[in-house]
Amino acid sequence: MDESQIQESRRMRLADAVNKLAEGNVASFGRLLGYRGGAFVRQMLLGRRAISDKTVRRIESLRGMRGWFSPALAHAQEDAAPAYDYGAGPEVYQLYPVQLRVRTGIAGYTVVPDESDEDAPLSLHRHWLARRGYRPTRLLALRMAAAGMEPALHVGDVFVLDTAETTLRDGQVFAINFYGEVLVRRVQRDGDGWWLVADNLDQARYPRKACAGPDCVPIGRVVFKQGENI
Repeated sequence: MDESQIQESRRMRLADAVNKLAEGNVASFGRLLGYRGGAFVRQMLLGRRAISDKTVRRIESLRGMRGWFSPALAHAQEDAAPAYDYGAGPEVYQLYPVQLRVRTGIAGYTVVPDESDEDAPLSLHRHWLARRGYRPTRLLALRMAAAGMEPALHVGDVFVLDTAETTLRDGQVFAINFYGEVLVRRVQRDGDGWWLVADNLDQARYPRKACAGPDCVPIGRVVFKQGENI
C-alpha cells in the first residue's frame, strides 16, 4: 500500500471516528484531541493535511479507540457490524465540494478542497441516506467540470459520489480514473467489455471509450446531483 492509499484509509477511519465520538461534530472532535477547534481535523478529512502516526496514536489513546486504525481490526468490525448506525450522527450530513487528484493505474486518490464553493455545503438528511443504504463517510461531493454528460449533468452541477460502489453497473453513471483523469461517464456493457459513454449528443467531441485494464479504475457511482437546469 503506497502513501496515498494509507492516507485515504486513514481519512475514512478518521471520518468514522468523528461520527463515533462526536456525532459528526468536527470542532468537538478536535477539542478531544487537544486542539482549539476543528480546523486541523477538517483539513485532514479533506486531504489538505496528512494524518501522521502521532495523530493516529493520539486518536487511539481515546477511550474505546484502541486499534482503531488497524486494518485487521477494521475488517473484523465491518464483518461483525455491516449495518451503518445512522442514528449515531447528526440529523443532516454536510458535504463540501472537493476535487480529486488521481494517477494512472492507481486505485487511490487524493482529496483537495474545491475553492469555488459559493453554494456549499450540500446537505443530506440521515433518513434519506438510511433508505438508500449510503454511508456518509463514503460519500464525496464533486463539481462537474465538463459538458460530456449534458443534459444529465451540466457544467457547475454538484454531484455526490458513493465511493463504496466500484463495481460497474450497466447504464449507471460512474466517476472513473481514466489514464490519470477523473472522467464522469455512463457505463455500458457491450459483449464482453465495458464502455464509457457520454450523454452529450456530440459524439465526435465525446466519443465512447473502452474501459479495461489498470488504466480504467472506477472511483464511485454518482447517486445524487444538485443543479439549476430543469
